[in-house]
Amino acid sequence: MTGESRTTRPLSGKGSAIRYRRRADGSIRAIWGSAKLSLNASEVGAIMLDFFADPGAWYILGASMTDPVPEGLGEFVNNRFQRLSPRHASAIAAILVNEGCLVYCGSRPIKLRRL
Repeated sequence: MTGESRTTRPLSGKGSAIRYRRRADGSIRAIWGSAKLSLNASEVGAIMLDFFADPGAWYILGASMTDPVPEGLGEFVNNRFQRLSPRHASAIAAILVNEGCLVYCGSRPIKLRRL
């Protein structure tokens, strides 16, 4: 629901809870452990339309801080949004799955698909 504070967990099932708020303008504000994450609506749109360009295709999360998977969401986030690391892709993916924008499967690797 727009504007309400919600909680989810990383798709791996490991790590701390992710508390976030998706605002009416489509932006996302989140706290994951001690890290803060902020995406405006155009950045969320870039992830959904530029990275997940083909709604029928599965994409790799690849959110390793030290060795992100080439062409994975972690690499995309790191290259596109200089203030974010590949690791932030874990929180972004979990939020977008929780919001019903993406589905996921697998665990090693985690794969994502746009709905």
